[in-house]
Amino acid sequence: MTGVDGATLLSDSLRILPELLLIGFAFLILILSAVMPREDRRWIAWVSLAGAVMIVPTSISFARQLVGTAGSPVFFGDLAVDALGAFFRLLFLAGAILTILISIRYLEIERMQSGEYYALILLATAAMMFMANAQNLLLIYVSLETMSLCVYILVGYLKENRKSNEAAFKYFLLGAFSSAIFLYGASLVYGTTGSIALETIATRAVAGAPESSLTILGLILMTVALGFKVAAVPFHMYIPDAYEGAPTAVTAFISTSAKAAAFAVGLRIFLTGFPGLFEYWAPLVALMAAASMTVGNVAAVLQDNMKRLLAYSSIAHAGYILMGLLVAGMAGEVGSFGLKAVAVYLVVYTFMNIGAFAFVIMLRRENLAGDLVVDFSGLAKRSPLAAFTMLLLLLSLAGIPPLAGFVGKWYLFGAAIKGGYAWLAVLAVVNSAISAFYYLRIVVCMYLKEPLTDAPYATSWGLSVALAISAGATILLGILPERLLQFATFTYHLVAAAP
Repeated sequence: MTGVDGATLLSDSLRILPELLLIGFAFLILILSAVMPREDRRWIAWVSLAGAVMIVPTSISFARQLVGTAGSPVFFGDLAVDALGAFFRLLFLAGAILTILISIRYLEIERMQSGEYYALILLATAAMMFMANAQNLLLIYVSLETMSLCVYILVGYLKENRKSNEAAFKYFLLGAFSSAIFLYGASLVYGTTGSIALETIATRAVAGAPESSLTILGLILMTVALGFKVAAVPFHMYIPDAYEGAPTAVTAFISTSAKAAAFAVGLRIFLTGFPGLFEYWAPLVALMAAASMTVGNVAAVLQDNMKRLLAYSSIAHAGYILMGLLVAGMAGEVGSFGLKAVAVYLVVYTFMNIGAFAFVIMLRRENLAGDLVVDFSGLAKRSPLAAFTMLLLLLSLAGIPPLAGFVGKWYLFGAAIKGGYAWLAVLAVVNSAISAFYYLRIVVCMYLKEPLTDAPYATSWGLSVALAISAGATILLGILPERLLQFATFTYHLVAAAP
């Protein structure tokens, strides 16, 4: 801190204004929760939503300023305010806003409306933003743990529900295990390179150096830890139980935003910190991608519980994104294309998956969980518009044109081919065909089977808005993907940093 004036600190703080505002809103919500009567706490949800929405214009303004620039480091180089961080900042805000919208009605049904829930969502989102901007391993670890602690509490939020308690326990144990692995790997890298700054590590962590074997081991351990966070095979064991037991809105949040945050960290570490060791981490990432696609899709075929089905589907989609991450580590135009593919698919997947989980919430009624595939039976007869919206989301998840999921997979598969991993692209196409089977099972239930009950659906204004946004984005990003691709191009400068 010596020699740093107040003006510099103020300037640096203004560069992370969205993160600071999110943290401020989270503490405001905690205060309101403590002073407001229990019967009025529903309004806290709208305060949380307003806070997240108000930060969007500021984040968009920051993103526009970074167009065509390499950004600049702040806080002694520990944070990078650049295009990649701006991209993920907006993505995390979108995930938080949609999660809050679908949570309002869900928490009312569960009779668990409280400010702590929304404060944890905002704090986790702020931690994700710091993860995406972090430029040293220690800050990555602290941000990762902050996000994880919020998520552990959210997964076990339904205190009277044994499944929720079990899910939180499993998530906590394996999450702590993966964090320890990451920290041990980071310590090895620090011991061999003498630095935790990613840019410094990049200049010292090169193949053939005397200490390279321990550096490679540290990198492998950190890759394994990130495999846990993105639910890649073989580090996926806890995901189905955690997704099934967690509150449905929380499941939607961790399957999209938390997964995207882990991929953001992967991009930082691999592209900024270890571009010179591509030949060592690439085979591991390729194997995880192939195993995740195959195991996730095959296991999803056997599921009757909708949340478990979407959990295994999430594992498969992590495999698709890992293909793009793999290619993003290459230099030049190929690496740039891979980076764009990852960015595009993370945006597309966020809207598709949160929309799908929103329908599980809609089917939740008194004394009926609504999380089985058969609970979708007769949806087309009772609510044709809702059934059509779910049809669009399912077809997009399967990669059917001209929806956004098809565009996202097109770029991911194209990136694999450009990068010389045609065998991965072929495997991904086969797995996409397998995924179409279990997604169409849900369509069959909606359109060809009779309703199981005439109980009213748990619709609400917030849920309807979230579904409209998810479906609208799925259609528009499929028909008009140019804007999304232009925004994803912000991240090109990271590839230019690779030797």
